[in-house]
Formats: sequence, structure tokens, C-alpha cells
Amino acid sequence: MENAVPTPIARPMPAPTGLGIEPGTWVSRLTWAILFALPTAVFITAAWLTPNPEGHGTHTQLGLPPCGFLVFTGYPCPGCGLTTAFSYMIRLDVLGAWHANPFGIALFLAVALFIPFAALGFVRGWSVVSALDRVHAEKVAIVLALLSVISWVTRIALISLA
Repeated sequence: MENAVPTPIARPMPAPTGLGIEPGTWVSRLTWAILFALPTAVFITAAWLTPNPEGHGTHTQLGLPPCGFLVFTGYPCPGCGLTTAFSYMIRLDVLGAWHANPFGIALFLAVALFIPFAALGFVRGWSVVSALDRVHAEKVAIVLALLSVISWVTRIALISLA
């Protein structure tokens, strides 16, 4: 018995959940559910709102105040017109969205593509970080940020020249 090999302690196997959800992925699934629900709620809200023909101010229908930057400076902030652009885009009015905020079109399309991606992430139980890394989300975010700045600077320049 002196040369006996100790028996390893058996580790219990995790119990199946019965829902096809692997143990340890509930945090990812919850995150995916939130990442699906938030942009979906934005789209539902955009459909509910009536786009303001001025190209901005649609958000005031939600009880929010007018843009402080616009009120103070007379120039739109980078986000001015995004709610209006989304409200136009949900109605497939690309020209209306372009006049409200051209960047809103790119952002709307990115969000529209992200909703089914989040649903798939939820169903498959993907790691959120791994999945976003796989689709180069950081590069998409950089491109969107650059488009936002370019759009804003162009809008300011056009207003200044008018």
C-alpha cells in the first residue's frame, strides 16, 4: 500500500439546465438580450415618433428639452437630427434622414445589422467579447465615430457658408 497512487477527487459534473443553455453562459445571454432589447426599443420609438420636418427636435415629443448646444450656439451638435433621421429611416425615407443628419443613416444601418447579430448571439450563447472581437466591432466604432465627425463638420461648414 505504500506505493498506491492516490485516487483523484471526482469533481461533480454541472447539471444540465434543460433549456439548451450551457452552464456559465447565462451572463452572456443576459448581455445579448439587453443588446437586442435596447436598439429594438430605439427602433420602436423611432416608428412611434413623427419626424420633425425641420430636421431636428423630434426628440421633444418624448418630453426632452431642445438641444442646449443648438439653443446656445445656433449650430447643431453632432447628435442633432439623429432621432429625426431614425424616425425617417424607419419609414424608409432616406432623403428625409439625409436632410436631418446624414450620419443618422450610417448609424441606423449599423444598428439594424446589430439587432439580428445580438439575437443570434443570444440563441447561440456566444461570448459577447469574443463575438464583437470576431466582427471587428472596435473598427466599426472607429469608422462610425469618424463619419460622425465628418458629418458634423460638414454640416457646420454648410451652415456657416449659408
